Amino acid sequence: MSASRIGIIDTGVNPWHSHVRGSVTGCRLSLGPDGLVHEDGDFSDAVGHGTAVAGIIREAFPAAAIFAVRVFGTGTVTYPSLVARGILRAAAERCGFVNLSLAIPPGPGDEVLATACAAVLKAGCVLVASTRPDEQGWLPASLPGVYAVTADDSLQCGEVRDDGPWRLRAPGRPRDLGCVSRDANLWGHSFACARALVYLATARRARSQSRS
Repeated sequence: MSASRIGIIDTGVNPWHSHVRGSVTGCRLSLGPDGLVHEDGDFSDAVGHGTAVAGIIREAFPAAAIFAVRVFGTGTVTYPSLVARGILRAAAERCGFVNLSLAIPPGPGDEVLATACAAVLKAGCVLVASTRPDEQGWLPASLPGVYAVTADDSLQCGEVRDDGPWRLRAPGRPRDLGCVSRDANLWGHSFACARALVYLATARRARSQSRS
């Protein structure tokens, strides 16, 4: 797995956004009428959420290759099977880190998602997922070996706190937009997740450089 390749499982990514421009490839996963997972090349972002996540990552790693996996339509609902396939697709693209700014309640589909996470973790991929204090047991953040991240705006931009094994806190702010006030911009655990991924990937890069 390469730390210079980062997967984003989300609503898609707009590669032409001023905060994202650079190497971006990806795919869209959807459930067909037959109940099977279908894949095509449309990873466009109709919501803007995944693009805001990508903007945080691009600011820290301007040369990184981003692999965007769109697992949402135009709404806020996705399925464990899509997220599981998305994680496997990102790993197949040799992404060393995968950002999962999403949470799925426990229920049918848990096993397929847990199996996918375990497989890519064993292959050396780092999974970082958002969670909320009231979402105990939600996936994939509650799975073993997955970093679970919550937002804490008492922290400064770039600051990350360790709350114990596999649990982190980070600011929940995306990058500022010149045409939108900070109060009107997006906010949440999703963006804390991306900031924690940046923290973890930066630490791994520093360790790698110190050994070379």
